[in-house]
Amino acid sequence: MISLYSFIFIQYNIFSAINLLLKLYFIILNDRKSLLRLLNIIEKAFKCSHFQNITFKMNFMYIKPILILAFLSLVFFVNAQDRIITTQNDTINCKISKVTSSNIFFTLKSGSVITKGKVDRSTVLSYYSGNSGVDENTGFIAPVSSRWRLGLSGGLNDLTASSSEAETALVQQGVKKQDAESYYNDLKLGQSGGADLHYMVTKMYGIGMIYKFYSTNSMIESFFDPQDGVNLIFGQMNEKIYVHYTGLSFYSEQFLKANPKLKLSSYYSMGMAFYRDEAIVVNSPFLLTGKAFATNLDLGLEYFVFPRISVGINVSYFLSSLKKITLNNGNSKNVQELEKETYENISRLDLSVGIRFYR
Repeated sequence: MISLYSFIFIQYNIFSAINLLLKLYFIILNDRKSLLRLLNIIEKAFKCSHFQNITFKMNFMYIKPILILAFLSLVFFVNAQDRIITTQNDTINCKISKVTSSNIFFTLKSGSVITKGKVDRSTVLSYYSGNSGVDENTGFIAPVSSRWRLGLSGGLNDLTASSSEAETALVQQGVKKQDAESYYNDLKLGQSGGADLHYMVTKMYGIGMIYKFYSTNSMIESFFDPQDGVNLIFGQMNEKIYVHYTGLSFYSEQFLKANPKLKLSSYYSMGMAFYRDEAIVVNSPFLLTGKAFATNLDLGLEYFVFPRISVGINVSYFLSSLKKITLNNGNSKNVQELEKETYENISRLDLSVGIRFYR
């Protein structure tokens, strides 16, 4: 059985070995001859008298696999170099000197002959550079041209329609003004989620489908005036609003020249919005439903954390108004055609974050 002293000694030497290898790693990357010097140091260390000590032998038994793995890793990284892989699956082993949004500049060395060239990024499947002097793309496999884009997002929304008339009507029913304002302020703020799928027809433009879901709710308890001149009724007013939207989308994108990891994207969509308002007014339930034509404009900024995965932030404006609603009180349904002045405006401003997948 290993004693506590031996166990601590083993852990200390493992830590020391890893720390030493990490330091040597950076030396070897810049000087391959250092690899030979490292081997000589290890060989001399093996001949050290400490190896005759049983405790050190036990320690070496634990360190040996780590040394082997670390040594193989060092050899791999020493032999690694910059490379460009084209869409034709050709590999160019070179030294990348500069990366822009449209080209990759590189240097090839064959004996004493040095050749400089560039390749269009539209023909590049991926590239790797370990040179810290290559713009902002050090050690990063660049975003590549993709045919398909899948986006998932979620965030907060604000209904843009004025609620002043609705607040006035609520006050006329006996609700305090501050309660009416609070009720509609809460109803304006909501949460949303969405997904979009686009196919890139060209390098910059695509077409696809978009789905968005919006929900919000608000509730107050107050005295309500039934306008009979006699009674006041204490009850609850509660609303839960849901809006589903599906549309055809036209998409465009553009990488930033200053940093190819960043990309601006936008899409404009047209489709149908489906509205549902589950309401309780003075303890009496109502259901209002409707649908209308809608449009959505979305602007976003993405940052590529991997060649085919990005995270981003989006601002969008959703525009739609209901011209007809169906009122269901549980006993009967009533379809109402709204006057132009009383259209139900369900337009909103969205702020969301999300993740995008490219293929």
